[in-house]
Parts: sequence; structure tokens; C-alpha cells
Amino acid sequence: MLMKIKSRWRYMRLQLLAAPRHQQLVVGARNDFNVPLRVDGEGRLLIGSGNSFGYRLAPMLGNGEILLQARGQAAVLQIGQSNQFSNNISIVSCGRITIGDRCLIGDQVAIYDCDAHEVDPVNRHRSSGEILPVSIGNNVWLGSRVIILKGVTIGDNSVIGAMSVVTRSIPPNCIAAGNPARVLRTLDH
Repeated sequence: MLMKIKSRWRYMRLQLLAAPRHQQLVVGARNDFNVPLRVDGEGRLLIGSGNSFGYRLAPMLGNGEILLQARGQAAVLQIGQSNQFSNNISIVSCGRITIGDRCLIGDQVAIYDCDAHEVDPVNRHRSSGEILPVSIGNNVWLGSRVIILKGVTIGDNSVIGAMSVVTRSIPPNCIAAGNPARVLRTLDH
């Protein structure tokens, strides 16, 4: 019962504090907010229904806070339905990040569609650098501490092994791991 009350409080806090700053904030029904959400930025944040944010039995640093950031006014962060997010996750969009339906996102996962800073030393403090969209398909499993970088598409049903750094797109129905991540094998149906 206490978890439901905390979840409801976090939902109301999200609506109260984040909605006025964003171009658009849409949060579907039946979402569970089991850890605090830090929602920064000015862009569009679209969250589908039936998602679960935070998992009390998974590793947790501090309060397990999850960062969802649509940085600029043109940024879009779109999350589908029935996804399960673990703890201490950071998703930062300067352009567009899309997460499909029924995905499992492990603890300390980080997803970025930009470099956060320009590589050129003269412009390093002026720009987010190159921005390329990130798309994560349906039923994707991202293991603990996975990092997804700009321009990556991960196909439906794929699994990314723990602590992998994904710098290139991964096709559907594959297991990939490593730094940089590479396809290890395909999944049979």
C-alpha cells in the first residue's frame, strides 16, 4: 500500500513540476513510479501506459533516481508501453530517443543521442555536438550498465549484454555484447 502511495505522489509531482517547463508532457495510465524521476529539459516527453520505473530488488545507488531529459525545445523522448525500467538510469535526448514496448532496461543504463559537448575545443562549451536519433525496438532487453550512443537502432527482440557499449546499430533477434558491442548470435524463434 505504501508503494502505491509513493508512486501516486511521484506521478503528481511529475505533473506539477515538469509539465510547465516542457513543450509537451504526456504520461499514460497505470504507470508505476517506484523510484523518483528527475525530469529535466524543455522538449517533449511522451510516456505510454503500463510502464514501471524502478525495481526495489535490483541494485540501487542512493534512492535509485531515473533521469529522463528532453534537453532543448526540439528534443523528443518517447517511451512506449509496458516497459520495465530498473534503477539509476539516465536517458538524455537532444534530438530524438524512442523506446518501443515491453522492453527491459537494466540498472545504470545510459542512453544518449548526442555527444553532450562539441569535440572541437573552440566550440566545446557552445554546443551538444553531433545529434543522431536513437531507436530501441520492441521487447528489447538492455542488461545492467549498458551504454547506448547516438545514431544507434536496436532491432526488436534483441538482447544487449551487461556493461556493453553500443556504438553501431544491432539488428532484430540478436544477442550482442562487448565494448564496442557486436552481434554474438541470432535468436531462434
